[in-house]
Amino acid sequence: MAVVLRLSYCMYIRGGDARTPQKQMTETYEMTAKEAKLAECGEICFDDFTDPELGYYNVDGDPALLCFTLEQALETTDFTKHQIAGLIGSQEEKGMIDIEHRDHPWEGPDLFWLSENFVKHLALEHQKKEAK
Repeated sequence: MAVVLRLSYCMYIRGGDARTPQKQMTETYEMTAKEAKLAECGEICFDDFTDPELGYYNVDGDPALLCFTLEQALETTDFTKHQIAGLIGSQEEKGMIDIEHRDHPWEGPDLFWLSENFVKHLALEHQKKEAK
């Protein structure tokens, strides 16, 4: 089952100012139920994202509410390590997450961050749901 999520947002053209017309950009996220489940693992809750203009500041930039580790994914989902690896690759390719590769054990495990555009999209979808 594929869930199609669509995001529209405005962005100023590089080098522009207030007189420069805005360029309308549309980003579409096609996400399976498994990808959605993984993206919301750990302490992440999609319902926390309520204002598209705030991006990461919907949760005051709290990393625990914006990223997860492989260990958290294994603890909070019923996926195997290999399933998670495949889903992470798919999510990264779709622009849903950004991967912060770390030097384990010195820096800790790799972090899988929800991309800010994806967070904005989730907030926009939340607003649409609340408006109904």
